[in-house]
Amino acid sequence: MTEIIIISILVILFAGFLYWAYLPDYRRNPKEFWRTIIGMPIGMILGGLGYPTLNDKIKKWTTKNKKVNRK
Repeated sequence: MTEIIIISILVILFAGFLYWAYLPDYRRNPKEFWRTIIGMPIGMILGGLGYPTLNDKIKKWTTKNKKVNRK
């Protein structure tokens, strides 16, 4: 029973995070929303694993920019 409560709380927190984080992006450009919601977390994971070139390619794909600022 405790596992169900913990999982429910985590699902609610995750849904709240998605609503808070991605709603402004959806309002700006609904057509590009799915690229952002799929591409950005994957790009962050690849960047954290040490694949900055793949991260840059995914950022270019999601934002459709030819130049992405890297620091």
